[in-house]
Amino acid sequence: MKNEITDVSLQQQVDELSKEMSPERDLWPGIEKAMAKQSRSNVKRPFYPVAWAATVVVAVLVSWLSFSPQPGTSTSNVDIAQVMQQDFNEQKQLMLVNLGQPDLKQLSPDMQKQFDELKKAQQAISKALENDPTSVELLNLLRWTQKQELDLLKQIYSPKWQTI
Repeated sequence: MKNEITDVSLQQQVDELSKEMSPERDLWPGIEKAMAKQSRSNVKRPFYPVAWAATVVVAVLVSWLSFSPQPGTSTSNVDIAQVMQQDFNEQKQLMLVNLGQPDLKQLSPDMQKQFDELKKAQQAISKALENDPTSVELLNLLRWTQKQELDLLKQIYSPKWQTI
């Protein structure tokens, strides 16, 4: 076989090759274009992170300003107690309109006693809140007594609902 190449012949062929290779065309215009594109794109890139950072800062400031309490608009606990009482009265009135006015005289003495105790408790808590408007415990107790009265009203009307 004539095509067999030995290490010695391969080394001779490598030694005969020229030490330098020249390209078929001039490569410098392509290199200059690539460098110019990189320098132009580097100029544009820093703008985007700055824009994102500015957007985040603006969003945080708008959120902070819109959710921060305005001076002079803070509500005191006395106002909270009044709002709770108004809300309770509205809920009770809505329930009574939907269900009808109860005839408390027809209720059992035990139910009448519970209604009276709840009303007295609400009055006592309201007076205590006038003296100590910052008491969270009193506000919670007022809410609980109001809920109990609404639940008692529901309980009174539950037998009528079942018979319909």
